[in-house]
Amino acid sequence: MRHPTNTHIIFADSAEEARAQYQAIQRPTRDPHPVLECFKVLDVEDFDINASFNFVGEISVGPQVMDIIRQDPERAYVLYYMEDVHVA
Repeated sequence: MRHPTNTHIIFADSAEEARAQYQAIQRPTRDPHPVLECFKVLDVEDFDINASFNFVGEISVGPQVMDIIRQDPERAYVLYYMEDVHVA
């Protein structure tokens, strides 16, 4: 079963740029084939920029993350790996 890992907020002008910036961080994964999820927050249905919590894909973002997103919501992307954490 896959689980979200290594969540980051990236500010970028496109999903492709956000993915490239995230991959440049080179976060280690246990799964040799993780799936990179990328969401532009303002494109997420039911995302409320004024709320304390929001759901983005498979994760929830809380007050501290929302404060980061509010710095530049037009360019904010939430990225994380979906990986099988049971892979050796």
